[in-house]
Amino acid sequence: MLEQLRKAAECIAQIEGRRKGEAARVRALAPKMQEMLDGALVMPLEYGEVRGKVSAVDGGILNYEMHGADLLIGKAVSSTFTYGNGGLESYSYYPNAFPQPTYDVKTGLDEREVNWHRSIFRLNLEIQNALETARKERPGFLFLDGSVVPLMSDRPSEDSILFEDYLLLIKRYKELFKFCSESGVCIAGIVKDSRGKRVMEVLSRHTGEKCADSVFLNHLLQEGERTCVLHYSSNPKQHAVLKDLGEWGERIRIAYLKPVAGDRPLRVEFLEGAKKYGEIIGVIASLSKINRNYAYPAVLIDADLRAAMDPLELERAKRSLSLFAGPELLQLRRNSRPFR
Repeated sequence: MLEQLRKAAECIAQIEGRRKGEAARVRALAPKMQEMLDGALVMPLEYGEVRGKVSAVDGGILNYEMHGADLLIGKAVSSTFTYGNGGLESYSYYPNAFPQPTYDVKTGLDEREVNWHRSIFRLNLEIQNALETARKERPGFLFLDGSVVPLMSDRPSEDSILFEDYLLLIKRYKELFKFCSESGVCIAGIVKDSRGKRVMEVLSRHTGEKCADSVFLNHLLQEGERTCVLHYSSNPKQHAVLKDLGEWGERIRIAYLKPVAGDRPLRVEFLEGAKKYGEIIGVIASLSKINRNYAYPAVLIDADLRAAMDPLELERAKRSLSLFAGPELLQLRRNSRPFR
């Protein structure tokens, strides 16, 4: 086994070495492409001064699969930091620092629908909280943990019983985007571990590398640099989710930035219009320089900690559900085997 792992490690190192060389070649080439919405492929970061309110929303979720039913328990919380005089002046939370969880039970879901159920439930909690936070706090920036729009994998098939829930989610996104656009709130999604390939799609005429954007850009970008801004999709009217968002789907932009040396590039997605590209990216870059080895805004880290779910909450929910449902509630066979 150790020999197999050694060979795998050597293969990975070889691939990464090749990508590093290819990234250097592309960087020297400095290609100019129509898809670029500002500047060049690689540009220096212009760190922005952070003043006023910055809010961030995150959610946590736990699930329990039963025979014929699926239980979800989750919560969403926002952290709002107010900056001034070169530092943090105050902070607040919505609905509070330790919100109570919300429950949802669905029956009759197949294997695909179980995953859709989890995503839609969590996103509904987060987007509703984001809308209420935007209305209450009127921050200059509102960050979501992850993508600023649902992923294609979050969209159920139109014949699924979950499709109506998805349409409600899309309606909430539209309400959030409309309010933020009219109120001058810049809404952005900060993606920790992106598997997106939009940049590689754009660079396909210049390189044959097949990998995620963040993998290639980790070699291409140096500390204090960013990419140009791009459309989220080359064809939003054909994109499964963006077309559902209508005009808002056509205003989603992306960029990658590397504010610290010891971490990979950060993917940023935002709704165009509230602020200029440079200001949006500069503020996010400034907020993400708190640790040389971890690039992420402190306000999002705080929201993530507040939204973390305690497994004991799920155990309490399971006991209560069993008490009310009685013998009709059956565990999955794999969780009730009498032997191991």
